[in-house]
Amino acid sequence: MSTEHRSKISQYNVGGKELEAFLGPLEASVIETIWSSENKTLTVRAVYEKLRKRKKIAYTTVMSTMNRLYDKGLLDRRINKGKGGLYYIYWPKLEEESFKKSAVREVVNSLLANFGDLVKSCIIEETASKQEESKALKKHSGKGKKEKEK
Repeated sequence: MSTEHRSKISQYNVGGKELEAFLGPLEASVIETIWSSENKTLTVRAVYEKLRKRKKIAYTTVMSTMNRLYDKGLLDRRINKGKGGLYYIYWPKLEEESFKKSAVREVVNSLLANFGDLVKSCIIEETASKQEESKALKKHSGKGKKEKEK
């Protein structure tokens, strides 16, 4: 799996958590299922079997979702020949951390390109605010320890 591959993130969902900030809920479930699998090359059937243990889902829904992830450049595939005819085997183009880093970088670069100095200012303000919160918390927790020792 290449670490230089760029994913095609078409949108960022501010309310989404983790992968759902970049992908739909089902896309996130499918790619997480593949990443967490011992075998990184999986058929649609294998992913479907894992997902249906957690929720009711149709095979064709998993198939179209994996095809969409392929179109977005997150999965790669090849055609295999089996008893039932031809079928695809899929694998992730990126490791999980590489994908996340690439997606975050893409969002940050887009924000910088569109809002430049405003983004930089917000990041500085947010960082300073978090540092102040951290200092206050450390100071407060230090007082709690001293009071317990008395």
